[in-house]
Amino acid sequence: MPRFDFMKGLFGLLPTPYTEDLEIHTEDLKAIANFCCESEQHGIVWPVMVGEFYFLGEEERIRNLDAVLEEVNGRLPVVFGCSGVSVPQVLLYAKAAQQAGADAVIAMAPARTNTAVAIDMFRRLGEAFDGPIMVQNAGNYAPLTGKQIAQLVEEIPQIEYVKEERQPSPRHIAEVKQFAGDKLKTIFGGAAGKVLPAEFTRGANGCMPACEFGDLLTKIVERWWAGDEAGARDLHTRLLPLINLENHDFVCYILKRRGVLTSMVKRAPSAYPLDEQDKREISILLKAVENDISVYPFGEE
Repeated sequence: MPRFDFMKGLFGLLPTPYTEDLEIHTEDLKAIANFCCESEQHGIVWPVMVGEFYFLGEEERIRNLDAVLEEVNGRLPVVFGCSGVSVPQVLLYAKAAQQAGADAVIAMAPARTNTAVAIDMFRRLGEAFDGPIMVQNAGNYAPLTGKQIAQLVEEIPQIEYVKEERQPSPRHIAEVKQFAGDKLKTIFGGAAGKVLPAEFTRGANGCMPACEFGDLLTKIVERWWAGDEAGARDLHTRLLPLINLENHDFVCYILKRRGVLTSMVKRAPSAYPLDEQDKREISILLKAVENDISVYPFGEE
């Protein structure tokens, strides 16, 4: 029996921090996972696009899954990202998740494959992992139609969740809801939470953005669930200028200002790192939401 029978709400995506010698900074990774727990997000996902899964080696990725699970210690569901460069690698990660005790796995087809490969991969995934499976349906990774997702869910009982990322996501969430909604526990949106209200209006009941504002997005979700749509939209409107700026550097910068990260080292540095003008603008925009923060307040630039 899974520890978390019904997963929904705000699942924060962890970035992967690095040490000066470009190894995974395990202590910082654990600190981000703890931040998600203490800021009352509903779940944790690592590593997917935000976690730069494509930069990570097999051994270090599996070893750090153990570290995240140990840090979380059952406080939140931990979803292990199994996407890889090939189907055998995806299955390797799924088997590691099974052994480590991850609460669920999420995967998308390898890049440069097609729909047939994606469908076959999820069939194989169902044989490798006997817990809940999340289909990450991203536009650049052999996306599936709503009908194809419904057929997969019918065939593979472990597929209980979908993260729908085809754009525009609200319209595609509605398509998945139409064909597979009664067979899925939760449809998650993404896109940094930029269109969260529209996604929820179309049938989503969860969102998987980067975690740096996950506590604020959790409040939006919970206000929505409580029937306070106006309050949810008000906070979303105030947060939107910030998440419109989101990229990998931004995510890590906000987590550092919130006292979570100690390292800002990148395996692939940005061509346009944040400069002083960027940071000044971010500080101005933070004033609109700083009073909504309960823990981990924003520090100085």
